[in-house]
Formats: sequence, structure tokens, C-alpha cells
Amino acid sequence: MVADISSGSNATEHAFRHEPRTRLSIERKLPLIIGGLLLVVIAALSVAAYLEARRSSMQVAGERLHGATTQLRLSLAQSAAQLRTAAAAIAAQPPLVVFARRRDTVARAGALAALRSADVQGAGVAQVLGTELRDASGNVVLSTVPASYGTATIALNDVIPRTEPGDSALVGAFRFERDTAIYPIAAAIPGGGDLYIVRWRRLGGGQANRELIPRLIGSDASLFIGNADGTAWSDFAGSVPGPVQDPASTDGLHAYERAGGKRYLASIVPVPGTPWLVAVDFPRANVMAPVNRFVRELALIALLALVLGLLAAWILSRRITQPLRQLTHAAQAIAHGDYDQQVRIGHTDEFSVLGAAFTTMAAEVKHSRDELEQKVEVRTRDLNQALVQLHDAQDALVRRERLAMLGQLSSGVGHELRNPLGVMTNAVYYLRTVLGQAPANVHEYLDILAQQIALSEKIVGDLLDFAREKPPQRQPAFLAQAVDAQLERLAMRDGVRIGVDAPADLPPVLVDPVHLGQIVLNLLTNAVQAMGGSGRLTVRTRSNGTMNHLEVSDTGPGVAPENREKIFEPLFTTKARGIGLGLAVSRTLARANGGDLTLVTEPLAGGATFRLTLPIATEGAA
Repeated sequence: MVADISSGSNATEHAFRHEPRTRLSIERKLPLIIGGLLLVVIAALSVAAYLEARRSSMQVAGERLHGATTQLRLSLAQSAAQLRTAAAAIAAQPPLVVFARRRDTVARAGALAALRSADVQGAGVAQVLGTELRDASGNVVLSTVPASYGTATIALNDVIPRTEPGDSALVGAFRFERDTAIYPIAAAIPGGGDLYIVRWRRLGGGQANRELIPRLIGSDASLFIGNADGTAWSDFAGSVPGPVQDPASTDGLHAYERAGGKRYLASIVPVPGTPWLVAVDFPRANVMAPVNRFVRELALIALLALVLGLLAAWILSRRITQPLRQLTHAAQAIAHGDYDQQVRIGHTDEFSVLGAAFTTMAAEVKHSRDELEQKVEVRTRDLNQALVQLHDAQDALVRRERLAMLGQLSSGVGHELRNPLGVMTNAVYYLRTVLGQAPANVHEYLDILAQQIALSEKIVGDLLDFAREKPPQRQPAFLAQAVDAQLERLAMRDGVRIGVDAPADLPPVLVDPVHLGQIVLNLLTNAVQAMGGSGRLTVRTRSNGTMNHLEVSDTGPGVAPENREKIFEPLFTTKARGIGLGLAVSRTLARANGGDLTLVTEPLAGGATFRLTLPIATEGAA
């Protein structure tokens, strides 16, 4: 039972060694978990803050763009209204009205003079290119426009659709002539039938507007004016690509990308009373610059918070894992049989209470184990004694049964076989005598018959010797003499070589000479039979001062490992002939004389070596 407890401890140790282990300890896992949670929270807050900051920046930028375009829209609408009023006043001048009615040479000269006078009078005349008088088909009747400007043919209804009732003048769309943006203002001549004036003006006011935009939005803002159909865009200085309108936009704020990949935000609104659009755009990077700066500052703050959180989590994990590590080491030590472990935790918290409880538990376990081992040791000793007694009783019972069986067998064999064998021996002797002149093969068969009779007599003798337990008649005897005597009796074979190393000066042994001769003869006979007729038989005798040893070695196949414990059992044999009593009888006789017969380790060359051990005869031994 002690062995069972030891094996249980080994199993526990094996379980500790082979239990599944996580890849990361709590000391590392806890900071990682807390750091991961902090990272998720910080990332979520950062994304939300970024989105809100971007939304606010875009909203502010949109409001500023809308404010700028609204002011420009109102300014341009007022200018367009003034230009329409001025055009209507020119159309109502009497010379033009008279020419519309009479169209003679005198009226023509007066109308042309009135047009020229209008081109040099009034506000904003510097932007006036010239004035034309056209008919309903759009053909020019009178014109003060320089011949170098090829103005297009236009009809009154093509200038702009009327959007306000009572409009007496209309503003037309832009076009570029000689890289100059010009636009028409048309007004019908009252009572003039199909005649109307078309006053051509250059696009002006760009410098003032370009100075207004930086004050409203910033230095990177750009101002554009163009036609509603997108046919022409100008920055008040020349023709330029205009901003791209997003059809899906509902708030007038458009995002687009110019050549070169730079993105812009633009506010595009129509100018009332004109076919124009006014637009102000702003680089999107300028809008996002504060947001990006905010994100960088937020990232630094988040990184600092993450580092501080990881440091705090690491400190907390160490305060947790160090006591756990002490408890784990103590538990493993107890599992390995060391019950003197004490857990001392310096904290004044639950871990210190747990450590004290663990130390108390270890002391109790050690005390209980010591008591259990003492009880187990006592019970194990009693059990071993009982097992030895049971084994001895079992061996004795088996021996008695075998002896009883062999006794019955030997009794029948002794009466039924020995007499016929004796008759057969006498018959062979007689035949050899009377057939002295017989052929050689007859004598050969007689020898074979004699050998078989001798073998049968040996088997019968082994049976009787094993069954009869005669007390030995012990007396001093020399091993060398016993070996020489039994070698003369041994039925030798021509292929067997014999080597004897038996010093004659060895002290005598105390043994029954008959038993000694029977043991030696059995060993020699088994060795010769094991070699199958060829090999080397070696006999050696030695003394160690109290016991003499006789070793018989052969060069046969040896004894298989699984048979080494069985060869001394009665009726066990690996030979084709024999009943397996020779070695059993020999060991019984050796032990009856105070010695033993054993199978020693086989030599490297093969074969088997049997050792007979007998006590040395002391002085005065009988």
C-alpha cells in the first residue's frame, strides 16, 4: 500500500507536468486584456471625436461658404437690376423711339448719336463694350461695338427667360471674345415694334470681389462666376474650369476634385434675375487641417492614456500573480511530497489570509500523511508476511500433490517396468555373448537397444528418486573425484570435446556421495544432449572458503529467457525425449545436502552454465 501511495504521488506529479498550459500567463494576459479594452474604448472615442470634429468643421466651412456666396449673390443681383434699369432708360430715349417708328436717314443719325452718347455716360461706362440696335430676327440695325468684337446674333427671347413680371430688360449669359468675358443686356424700345437694344458689357468688379473673399473665408478661397448651363466659367480675370456640381447635393455644398488630385469644397448658388451662377470654393485640406491637428493631439493623449493604463494593469497583475505563483509553487511542492512549504504573502488583503490558510492546510496534510504512512507500513508488513505464508503453503500444497501423483506413478512404474527392463538387459547381454561372430550391424543394433534400455531405466530411476525423499547420508567427498567417476559413466559422443578444470587440492564438501554422483551425472548428460553430439563440455570447480562451486558449461543453444524459471520444475522439458525430472531431482538433492543448483548467466559464446554449490566439510563432520 505504500507503493500505491507513492504511485499516486507520481501520478499527481505526472498530471502537474502534463496538464494543459495556457500560452500566456495571467501576469501578461491581464495587462493585454485591460490594454485591449482601453484600446477599443480609446479607438471608439477617437473615431467618434474625429467624426464629430469633421462634421463640425464641414458645417462651419459650409456656413462660411454659403455666407460668402450669399453676399456675392446679393451684390451681383443688385448690379444686374441696376444694369437692367439703365438699359431700359436707354431704350426709352426719344431718338431711338423715333427711329423705331420712321427709320429714315435723319432718324438713323439721331439714334446712332443717342447710342454713342449712352456708351460714355452713366455709371460703369468703363465696362461698356458697345450698344446695338437689333430687329426681332436678331439682325444688327445700328451698332457702336468695335468691329474687332464679333458679337453673336441673339434674339430677345434667347437672352434670358422672363422670370419676373414687368421686366423691361433682360441680362444674358456669358461668352468669351478675345479672352474677354462679355454679356448682353437687352431692352425693348417702347412702341418700337420689333426693335430692341443690346448693350454689351465686360465682366467687371472682380478685384473688389477677390478682395472680399479672403476676408470672409480665407486666402485660399477662389471666386467663380459662370452660366447656369455650365458653358463658361470665369474668375473675373479670364476663362477657367469651373467647379463641378454634384446633382445629389441638397444644401448647395459640392465636393469635387481638380486636376492634380486636390479636393475642394464649393458653394454654388444662382444669381436672381440672371442666367448666372456664383461659386466660392475652398481646399478641403484647409477644412480638415484643424481636424487632423485635433486627431494628432488626441492620438498622443490616447497613447499616453494607453501606456498609463498598461502600466497600472501590469502593477495590478503583479500584485495578483505573485501570490498566485507562490501558492502554485507550494501546491506543486506538496504534490511532489514536500509538506514543509510555507506561503508568506506581504499584502494585507485576501491573499495573505489565503496564504496563511494554505500553510495550515499543508501542515495538516503532512500530519495526516505521516499517520497514514505509519498505518500503511504496519498493514503492508502484515500483508507481506501473510503473502509469504500463503505462498509457502501454496508451494507446499502443490508439492504434496505432485509428490502424491509421482508417488502413485513411480509405484506402478517400479513394479511394471523395472522387471521387464531387467529381462531386456539380460537378453541383450546373452545375445552379445552367443552372437560374438555376428555381423557388425547386429552388434550396432544391440548397442542401440542397450542405450534405450539404459535411458528407460534412468527415467524410472528419476521418478523413484523424486518420489522418495530419503535423508542424505552426508560425509566428506571431493568434487574432482566425483567428476572423474561420472565422466567414465557418461555415454560420450565422438563430436564432444571435454575440458576439466578441477583442482585436486580443493577442500572436501559435506554431501551424500550417491546424491553427488547423481547430480553430476545429470548435469553432464544434459550438457551432452543439449549440444546434439558436437561441441565443448567444460567442468570447473572453485572454492570461496565456505562453499565449493562446480560449474558445468556447454556450447549448445542455451536456455530461452522465458524458460529460465521453469527448467527446475518437475515434468517441464524442452526435449523431444524425457519427462523433465533430471534438473528437478538434482536441485532437490542439492538442497537436501545444504547446497543449491542454479542457472548462471550464459557466456557470450552461447550455451548454458549450471552451478552446483555445496558446503565445505568441517573438521569432525561425519
